[in-house]
Amino acid sequence: MADVVFDLWLRETGRLSARRILEARRRFGSAEQVYRAVEAGEGLAFFTQAERTPLRDLSLDGPKRLLEQCEKGKIQVYGYEDPRYPQPLREIYDPPAALYVRGNLPDFADSLSLAIVGRRQAGDRGMENARRFAHVLSAHGFIIVSGMAYGIDGAAHRGALAGPSPTVAVFGTAIDKCYPASHNGLLRQILEQGAAVSEYGPGAPGHPGYFPQRNRIIAGLTLGTLVAEAARRSGSLITASIALEQGRDVFAIPGDIDRPEYQGCNELIRAGGAALCSDPVQICQEYAGRFPHLAAGLEKEAPTKARRPARQRETTQPPACQEASGAPLSPRQLAALTPRETAIAQAIQGRTHIDLICQRTELPAAQALASLTMMQIKGIVKDCGAKYFEIL
Repeated sequence: MADVVFDLWLRETGRLSARRILEARRRFGSAEQVYRAVEAGEGLAFFTQAERTPLRDLSLDGPKRLLEQCEKGKIQVYGYEDPRYPQPLREIYDPPAALYVRGNLPDFADSLSLAIVGRRQAGDRGMENARRFAHVLSAHGFIIVSGMAYGIDGAAHRGALAGPSPTVAVFGTAIDKCYPASHNGLLRQILEQGAAVSEYGPGAPGHPGYFPQRNRIIAGLTLGTLVAEAARRSGSLITASIALEQGRDVFAIPGDIDRPEYQGCNELIRAGGAALCSDPVQICQEYAGRFPHLAAGLEKEAPTKARRPARQRETTQPPACQEASGAPLSPRQLAALTPRETAIAQAIQGRTHIDLICQRTELPAAQALASLTMMQIKGIVKDCGAKYFEIL
């Protein structure tokens, strides 16, 4: 618990972003070594002028009080160097500096795990699919991760609770706040069998931008993400985008082409961003080679594997976002973008050719085109033909 105080100093006192904390940790070796370097007067040069002011406050009283508050509330705090910190989460572009945990967080290293996401205003079919997939996958040993929101998230957690494996809820709020409040009973059940996690400590004020941010944790904890139901501009497409950028698998359940609530899923499949999946056992088959115990009995349960896109996914980290120079985006549009997509949006000035976008973002063409496809699905970018794109 002693080491995590320095992670909290960087996050709560220094007000640094998760990415900047990771960069500082890599430069100096650990959160404590960052603190010691700043304390010795040698570390501030690494930071921008705006970042230096809060970092000059070297008091650890605030982080220590926060840890005491967590101890009283039976909340565990895992710093980045803590061996209990989930290994898959360390591998993402901007891992949380510290993770607040209630309940018993399962070990995600070398474990089966899947995120299930979708619309809050889901239909009966989408809800039943989410519940059924989660139940079957839990029976096959998958840790089911979701965001405990209305609709698909809640159905996924309830389906997982009917199985033997843990389920994990990722909050977009403070760890001591149940949102929505009507899911208090669901949360109690989740904590009996699994855990709730957040990068926001007890008492932290809420902000709408925290919900898109938490999606990177949902995707980052798991081997893959299943989109159970999504309209064309569904927030769950953010999670799918992030999962693709993290090099994780994405699956989507197809729906009626005339139903708007399935346009996002159908477009993900059409664009090659997700494998078409009509049966939960197809997901088991995808991982049977890596987890041999899954192979037993699968042949009897499903005749075909999930139809996977032919293209190879690339996992190079997205570039650091630079000062915006492209078309202005609304706060709502920006909240729907991943870091790579934000960099691409900033590179588009009027009708912009893919070669120029790649030059400005330093992204390979395959990665830029994959992200541009997701941005078209989200209604942010228009394909003008001849490999020219513009902001809508």
